[in-house]
Amino acid sequence: MTDELRPTPGLDNPEAVRASLQEWFANTVYAGRQPVIPAIKIPDNTGMSNITLLFDCVLANPAETLPMVARLQAQGDKLAFPDYDLPMQYAAMETLNRIDGLNVPQLIAQESGGDILGTPFYIMHRTDGRIPPDMPPYHMDGWLLEAGASERKALWNSAVTMMATLHRQDPASAPLAEFIQAYTFPKSFDEQLGYWEHYMEWGLEGARNKDCEETLAWLRANQPEEQCLRLCWGDSRMANVIFEPTKNDVAILLDWEMLCMGDPLQDIAWWIFMDELFCHGIGVPRLEGFPGGEDTARLWSELTGLNHDRLHYYRVYAGLRISLILARMSLATDSSMLEESFASQYTLKVMAEV
Repeated sequence: MTDELRPTPGLDNPEAVRASLQEWFANTVYAGRQPVIPAIKIPDNTGMSNITLLFDCVLANPAETLPMVARLQAQGDKLAFPDYDLPMQYAAMETLNRIDGLNVPQLIAQESGGDILGTPFYIMHRTDGRIPPDMPPYHMDGWLLEAGASERKALWNSAVTMMATLHRQDPASAPLAEFIQAYTFPKSFDEQLGYWEHYMEWGLEGARNKDCEETLAWLRANQPEEQCLRLCWGDSRMANVIFEPTKNDVAILLDWEMLCMGDPLQDIAWWIFMDELFCHGIGVPRLEGFPGGEDTARLWSELTGLNHDRLHYYRVYAGLRISLILARMSLATDSSMLEESFASQYTLKVMAEV
């Protein structure tokens, strides 16, 4: 997947945003500390549904410099998702921060309206660490090429272990129950399929993707009952993990906009499928050391006490989602992936597996 196939929202006036953020800090979070934001940077390849800003905030009384990240809700006609609930994401991370052993971004503040920057936003502390590259995929480029097989295995398994921590949490208990009740997002697998069925109609704007239609029909015909309902990360993939700078441990799990409730096996299936897609699915050799899908699911089962019998089904479901997202993105780039893509073709291949 190239940059042209994955448009990143931008800013019309970065300097105005910098000045507005600096003033907002002075009037709210850091009143009396003379906050100064010298500059802001928009990193490359930061996603399709929000604007990410990197900056330092220089403070007085006492003097310190805090590296920060801002996430701004993107505006426009060809966005990746029909709805983007920034306050829900903020509340989710706020809630997950209360779970021992689960590392998510440390939050600073949010603004749910558009009075300051013209769009909702939130601010997080910036976490040092190593992020597997997204484009080009980490099987083709980046620091993981230089890592040894044992290091790759350790990194992979540490992320699976962190996911298992999330999946062991009882959604009826604190701190999750209050958050789940307060916010709207898909709260069963049936609701998830309904969301993606609507997404197909909305995202393709009247066009047809026969691969996705076939996949959705198969998912409906073979839909299982969830073995349990748990909170799911949603966008669980290597490129959404920051690993510790000098250790093979997870620093934080990023990007909670696809959060939902369902069988948590779907998170492992998405993790596995997205890795497969951007090596086997594009004809690139897979890096040595990363565990295979069955070994990954088996480790997850050992850590959660849950079974992975329907791994194949949820891999197909992962394929539907990324195929529809790629089709939607093609509207903004005039690519040829609206009606068929390498992802939708690879999904049909996975669907045919016995």
